[in-house]
Amino acid sequence: MNRRLLLPRESGLFRYAELWLDGAEILYVNSSRFSERYSRFQISDIQALVVTEFSLWNPLRSASLGLSFFFTLLLLILAPGAWAWWAVVPGIWLVFALLDVARGPRCRLVLHTAVSTVTIEAVRTMKQANQAVPALRALITSVQGELSRDGMTITAPIRSAGDVPVVKNTPLLQRVLFGMVVAHAGILAVLFFAKQMENGLGLSFTLLAAEIVMGIIAFNRRREVGIWVAALSMVIAILATVDAGVLGFSMTKSWIEFFRAVDRGGVRPENIEWLWLREQTVARAIWHAVVGLSGWVAWLINKEPDAQ
Repeated sequence: MNRRLLLPRESGLFRYAELWLDGAEILYVNSSRFSERYSRFQISDIQALVVTEFSLWNPLRSASLGLSFFFTLLLLILAPGAWAWWAVVPGIWLVFALLDVARGPRCRLVLHTAVSTVTIEAVRTMKQANQAVPALRALITSVQGELSRDGMTITAPIRSAGDVPVVKNTPLLQRVLFGMVVAHAGILAVLFFAKQMENGLGLSFTLLAAEIVMGIIAFNRRREVGIWVAALSMVIAILATVDAGVLGFSMTKSWIEFFRAVDRGGVRPENIEWLWLREQTVARAIWHAVVGLSGWVAWLINKEPDAQ
């Protein structure tokens, strides 16, 4: 029997779905882990495929990412001693939330025949749709011949029905991101020369969190920008993640040492010594300045001239 998967299995905690090519048929498997439902579609009977793209952010994604980040940060910084290990629980939740965001915008694929309309749960992201729809179209064309435009329809919000030209101009999100990164470098430089570096730790942590989220969102809009702008957006997200990890570790370590010193007596709150404060400030300011200015250079290179 000549049967093969058209896509890797789409899995969840309580479900999975698969899309198979079985000879001249499409086999769709939808499982709840306790029961499975099978549907077969003759390739010659398929009349239309409709893909609807949804926004990258929805209330569930936003709440999941925000709450997991908040509780991870709260436990890492404020929990004393061994209680900080409880940050592992929301930390795992945060990792899964970030992986979910990294999958990109979600979508819905609906298959139409003369007698049925079925939502294909095996295709849930635009990345999967971009892989599955061309393969399905090639199969349908090989059996039915070339289809009219109405035979294979792809719809997405905020896009015209025709071919979408490549936009070389950088959207507002990337410009805000690069501007924030450069501003972060400037603030760190001012605090460094004013010898007030410890006053910028909380601000840096907040800005790094914003840079992570905005960098991921900006990279997921890579179809709208040039390759260098998209690459720099992901570089910002990666560096900010590493930097936030180092900052979180150093702050936690500094607080632990501070409380130990308080227990021994003779230490006042203003005498806390922040771990790697000078080194972190310098390194953070340098990478923010380099990457942020590189982003503005990439934007100026990709910027289209105003229409005359």
